[in-house]
Amino acid sequence: MNIVKEEIKALSNWIKIISINSHLIGGKVPTDNTDIELPSYVIIRSSWGKTITIDVDLNETVDHLKAKIQNRESIPIDQQKLILGGEVIEDEDTLSDYNIQFGCTLYLLILSDGGIYGLFIHPDLLDRNYDCDFTDVNDNGLTFMRGNVVYKRPYGWKRIALNVLNKYEDNTWLVGVSKRRRLTNSVQNEWPVSYHGTAKLNCRTIAEDGYLLCKSRRFLFGRGIYSTPDINVAYRYATKFTYEGSDYRVVLQNRVNPNYLKKIPNEITEAGEYWISPDESDLRPYGICIKKEDTFWTSDI
Repeated sequence: MNIVKEEIKALSNWIKIISINSHLIGGKVPTDNTDIELPSYVIIRSSWGKTITIDVDLNETVDHLKAKIQNRESIPIDQQKLILGGEVIEDEDTLSDYNIQFGCTLYLLILSDGGIYGLFIHPDLLDRNYDCDFTDVNDNGLTFMRGNVVYKRPYGWKRIALNVLNKYEDNTWLVGVSKRRRLTNSVQNEWPVSYHGTAKLNCRTIAEDGYLLCKSRRFLFGRGIYSTPDINVAYRYATKFTYEGSDYRVVLQNRVNPNYLKKIPNEITEAGEYWISPDESDLRPYGICIKKEDTFWTSDI
């Protein structure tokens, strides 16, 4: 289904693809081994495709890191924006304030005339055959299941599908091992669906790299990658952005490995059900959900 192109244009104005060849590129710290020299740097990837490493002290401030980038690349500090997990990190904070570890990847954007330039979605990241417009969908009381868990479809949103077929060792996590008899049914061995509220720039990094634990700043209910089966919960954590006078929100749609999934019910969070995946590989994004703020509505379905 080919959804309205306006949403693609809105995302394209904000999201930059630098490389599409890797799944996880940063955030891993080597295990303890006397024969392995631990890194003492972070990776800086620029919006024009250049990658450099900068030696850092994790207790130094962000503006100190920017000064090193200026010395290395002759980019004025006041023109640099450093992005971690879709979030602009602030000059006065330390790297450790953001849970940045050696080997983490930061994204460098350059300000030009008060705005960020050079942002677009690479078409190779998308699979337009699976786009779906849920804006006015009414399921008339039907219950959908994925991975033997209730699938709360993203009503009121448009989903832009990511190109994930054959991205991993097999496609079982997405399509199961048997044919789906009805659209509402689960199939054997598929993973259930969750949502991750994300800042606009984070969509590109997650679509490219997957989820990285080093980008997760807060672990309220334990360490891991947080998501939720309810897009209305994820909505509250999605950063708003503006394009041509309209406000948008962006949420990632994922499949989650049920074997290692920790569920925190609403009775404990008082903010909706949380799902925690202990490892990056247990959460796989397969769609970008986007909607205009003026069309937002909530559903108890």
